[in-house]
Amino acid sequence: MASKLLIIGISGVTCGGKTTLSSRLKECLPKTRLISQDDYFLDVDDPRHTWISELNHINFDILSSLDMEKMNRDIQNIVRNTHLFKISNINKGNKNIQSIETFQNLEVAVYEKVKKSNVYILIVEGFSIFNYKPLQNAFHLKYYFTLSKEECWQRREQRVYEPPDCPGYFEKCVWPEHEEQLREVREEVTDVKYFDGTSNNAFESVLLDIDSILD
Repeated sequence: MASKLLIIGISGVTCGGKTTLSSRLKECLPKTRLISQDDYFLDVDDPRHTWISELNHINFDILSSLDMEKMNRDIQNIVRNTHLFKISNINKGNKNIQSIETFQNLEVAVYEKVKKSNVYILIVEGFSIFNYKPLQNAFHLKYYFTLSKEECWQRREQRVYEPPDCPGYFEKCVWPEHEEQLREVREEVTDVKYFDGTSNNAFESVLLDIDSILD
């Protein structure tokens, strides 16, 4: 039986939990590969960047700060060597965590189901992957993290970036760009499941979706 590829997209607000969820799924599921949008940022001296003169800083929170064409090529190279999972097979939400004796049992059950199946998993994560038109229809499962502005700022100021955020960068770039990206996703991208980044049920929810569609 030919192998099939299931593509999971995980996007959303900065510091919302994208990387944590993606890494945890990668660690717990067999036959899984992870592509991170952060690996495609242009070099700081690349002329394609948008310079914010009043901040004397690059705007890293827009698509043009990334080599999205290369990211798309890398994804398509993986897709080209597999058969895509059939969209019609997807029927999310048939189960809930109460139908599984314990969460640990769920994790083991999904691991074994993926291991024994002919399905391979590709996880693609990044803050604006659903805003890049060539990728909008590439994902079988789509998840998006949200946070309040206050919670996002509290988390963001605890992190160290290279280059570091300059004073005013969050207000001028990070938050307005996120709001615009979120608006666009809500209007243009269908079948997205939204997670509150302050809750702790994202991992279980994704496992349940995978468990359901592999039945």
